[in-house]
Amino acid sequence: MGIHKLDLKPIDVVEDITKQEFTEKYLRPGIPVKFKNYTHKWPALQRWTYDYFSEKLGQETVKLYGRWKDNEPTRIEMPPVKEAPFKEYLELVKSNTPSDLRIFLFNPFKADKSLLDDFWFPDITDGYLKDFPFMFFGAAGSDVRLHYDIDLSNVFISQFGGTKRIALFDQDQTKYLYKIPFTTHSAADLMNPDFDEFPALKFAKGYITDLEPGETLFMPSGIWHYIQYLDGSFSLSLRSVSENNLDKLKGAYNVIVVRKLDEYLNKFYGQKWGDYKLKTAIKRTNEIISKQQE
Repeated sequence: MGIHKLDLKPIDVVEDITKQEFTEKYLRPGIPVKFKNYTHKWPALQRWTYDYFSEKLGQETVKLYGRWKDNEPTRIEMPPVKEAPFKEYLELVKSNTPSDLRIFLFNPFKADKSLLDDFWFPDITDGYLKDFPFMFFGAAGSDVRLHYDIDLSNVFISQFGGTKRIALFDQDQTKYLYKIPFTTHSAADLMNPDFDEFPALKFAKGYITDLEPGETLFMPSGIWHYIQYLDGSFSLSLRSVSENNLDKLKGAYNVIVVRKLDEYLNKFYGQKWGDYKLKTAIKRTNEIISKQQE
């Protein structure tokens, strides 16, 4: 796939690790790592199937999101392309039929609290945001644009079903990633990286891993991530607050101020605002590359 055109190295993988080791080696320095045993005692590993969710929540109406590149790609909050019964969407994912349709930041636990009995928060870290477990579903071939989470929380994403391919970039690589102003997103399409349109991508250095069922990826606060659904699959994300107080303040500012301001300007200026942001992202990044080459 096109993502392999980029300069990416494998992510560390651990079977078992103590809380202290994790904190010192990965959490504090902000280094991603993949756990083999984070979820190994969860009932969810056996219970969570498409049929299970269909029985529990099949009649719920869910919002479906399509190809980000085709749907107001400069906005922080991409609008859904349609709504459908959850059961209907699960059949699509289960069939491995290629589609761009995804569900993200989905909280089924509000509709059925019994699902909370299927997992718990492992004591590998402190500061879990226990009111905000989220699920993500994607059809085969769908992808998630390159971005970092706006609230700057740490994320532990556990995989069920199929496989996701995930590329990650540290914050110090932002200068190469065509960050769109007033967002935490990139203008570059990593499904098929175009080095003519986005030449700075050639200089970005990151990580790559295939996340398979039963595995958990730790994504530290502020890390850029791009995700491809190689198969229809779903995952659960548990979040924890950053240990860095500055990140906490930045995250709150992003949510309370930056996101609201972008929403207002999008509403007031429409496409002109989007065009300005895209043009600015490309111009700023390419100027950095030009200076480096000089």
